Amino acid sequence: MISINLKLYSILREILPPEANGRAVLEVEDGLSIEDLLIQLEIRRAVIVSINGVHEPNKKYKLKDGDDVILFSSVSGG
Repeated sequence: MISINLKLYSILREILPPEANGRAVLEVEDGLSIEDLLIQLEIRRAVIVSINGVHEPNKKYKLKDGDDVILFSSVSGG
């Protein structure tokens, strides 16, 4: 198991309890990919992913212990 820091923006924040303010520390399987994480979180919409402050377009990226994972909805209203 590894630990990642997750931050969700926009409508994605609704995945977590309101008191979490879109933030969580998750314990996940070692070798979990971004794609696997999205499936676990039941995110079916297109998202933009940032890992440790850098845009990560490759959904096959394997998460590492301590990664800061930020998910943005790719389309938001105005």
